[in-house]
Amino acid sequence: MTTKLDLLATGYPSLDYICQVSHTPAIGETAIVRTPPSHYTFGGCGANVAVGLARLGFRAGVAMVVGDDAPGHDYVAYLQREGVDTRDVIRWPGAGTSESRLYVNPDGEYQNFFYPGAAGAWQGKLTLDSLADARYALLTVGALHYNRQFVQLVLEAGVPLIWQLKPDVYAYPPDALTNLTRSSVLLMMNRIEADYLTRTLGVSSPADLLSDETQLVVVTLGADGSRIFDETGVYEVPSVPPAQLVDPTGAGDAFTAGFLAGWLPGRPPVVCGRMGAVVASFVLEKVGCQTNLPNWEMLLARYAKHFGQANHLGATR
Repeated sequence: MTTKLDLLATGYPSLDYICQVSHTPAIGETAIVRTPPSHYTFGGCGANVAVGLARLGFRAGVAMVVGDDAPGHDYVAYLQREGVDTRDVIRWPGAGTSESRLYVNPDGEYQNFFYPGAAGAWQGKLTLDSLADARYALLTVGALHYNRQFVQLVLEAGVPLIWQLKPDVYAYPPDALTNLTRSSVLLMMNRIEADYLTRTLGVSSPADLLSDETQLVVVTLGADGSRIFDETGVYEVPSVPPAQLVDPTGAGDAFTAGFLAGWLPGRPPVVCGRMGAVVASFVLEKVGCQTNLPNWEMLLARYAKHFGQANHLGATR
């Protein structure tokens, strides 16, 4: 018998090459690379969230396209070792697996140069074998041709959609924003993405994005925490500082994983926000989006340290 998935996530996979640099250079200026990467780490928003949930004891799957190359095969094998369902991973021989070159300055700000690879070049007809087993689906940044099919299949199957935004006009052209917003039960974004979405849709606040379908809007604010909007009002949740800030990449996806670990079992919004902040704090402590994702016991210990007793969280579910 097939096990029900808590979440099926989609988005570009990424082989992340993360460089620490002296500063963010202006056009024509040189910056010094302080820590050149010797190897890639695994990334990509959808996979980051899926692995984060799997580490916390949830059942998560990914739907994405990798190259039929050694890194693509390695990524799929790694996801399987993490307990992530890979039935809907497509191995496509027409190009290599997606890559990112991320250049991070001492303030934690970064520039990302992304090669879509097989995920961007694939133009087939999408099928999702695991969708019938999924409680929720998560849409993150990915190829427009793929994402449009993913959303259509999700909505036709009656599976509730969660949307984690990126201000990427290639993935989310302006004409798609209204439909995605109205089709999602939960919207997750950072403050830059919130400004982009509200400005494009002509509304004054993330609260204006709430509707009969959209129950919750979550805006992350970096070190300032997060702001959660629902029909009852606005919740302010503080961030959790890392033991040491090493690398900010993947922190937003880690927040999403932690938040969903609270939201999927029905915990209150503030508790979900706190859980997101805790999971994000771990990712900040090592290079890579998935390198330092915590397990459930680690989450509980840090939650208790910063927010008091964590017994009310109980087991994963």
